Amino acid sequence: MKGILHAIKEITSFVNTFLILIILFTNAVVMYYSFWYVSQFTGAKYFAIPIFIVIPIPVLITYIVGIQAYVWYIFLGITITISLTLFTLFGLRRYMDEILKSPLSYRTNPVKDFTEMYATVMFLSVVVTLIIKAMGVKTPTIGIEKLPLYAQMLNLLHASFYEEFVVRFLYLGVPVFIWRKYVSKMEIRWYRIFGGGFKIGKIEVVFILLSATIFGIAHTPAWGWWKFFPTFIAGLAMAYLYLRYGMHYSILFHFVTDFMSIPMELSSTAYLTIGFLFMTIILLGMVFTISYTIRLFHRLKIIPKKTNKIEPMRETPWISIKCPSCGSQNFVYLENGRLKCLNCGTVFEPYQEQQNQLNEGHYPK
Repeated sequence: MKGILHAIKEITSFVNTFLILIILFTNAVVMYYSFWYVSQFTGAKYFAIPIFIVIPIPVLITYIVGIQAYVWYIFLGITITISLTLFTLFGLRRYMDEILKSPLSYRTNPVKDFTEMYATVMFLSVVVTLIIKAMGVKTPTIGIEKLPLYAQMLNLLHASFYEEFVVRFLYLGVPVFIWRKYVSKMEIRWYRIFGGGFKIGKIEVVFILLSATIFGIAHTPAWGWWKFFPTFIAGLAMAYLYLRYGMHYSILFHFVTDFMSIPMELSSTAYLTIGFLFMTIILLGMVFTISYTIRLFHRLKIIPKKTNKIEPMRETPWISIKCPSCGSQNFVYLENGRLKCLNCGTVFEPYQEQQNQLNEGHYPK
């Protein structure tokens, strides 16, 4: 039964990964198209990108407008391209190789973690939002869909990178790097400040929670307090991906979430297709939520993990074991650590026989 459930989970994971990759690469294609599209509006009213700091409420510093904003937009596209290239070369290729070799075997892979976490976060965000609505709380949006399409492109692509920089990099990557390098005296290279390769210890958990909390609070002025909960959940996942696999994974997580609405705005076919894919991903996320919950309970020892109990070997000096009846050294192992002589059939305990030899002074030469 356990093998069947595992097979279902792995098949679900593969389907989920396939659907998310469709959305991710569709976003990328539309992003490249947007370079030409937004260039037509550099002098328009809403052609502006906000620059802010988060402490933890966002504090606006200035706006980048006109040609400077367009140059920044191109830079954002370059960061997404670099992230997608690293994702493909060092994650997706390995994932596909493992799938082809052994489709149903358990594996820990950055792409697999990325897509399973994404589906889990989307499912939990929907559940939390529905609970909040059921409590009678209004859940308004910031109305970005009312802006011209070029302004939506500017703001959503900007959020994919810039929010990761002002929250994940400054409140997670920098403090964890400083702690591990200068407090814990860990030998790590400078580029680890951008995440990747960190094990999740107590210090990492502290800063994951801190950055996710700041990320949630930062969304409340524009959206209302209800937005804290889904963004906090997303912040936990992006912080984990940042530390385990690198900043490019958290950027892509943000990108596939925010920029998804752009192709949906461009085409009614894309609207229906991506909408269907996204709803399917949410449903699949329920499977991963159950899986993660069980693993968490095992880790917290709320549900004890079943293991085959092995009787520990008692520490005794090495002795040449012989059958106490005929002196043969050919045995078959039985349960409870007993041996059966293949020559005469005598069953005895080797530890007791060793003790007898020691008591008689028969030590190995």
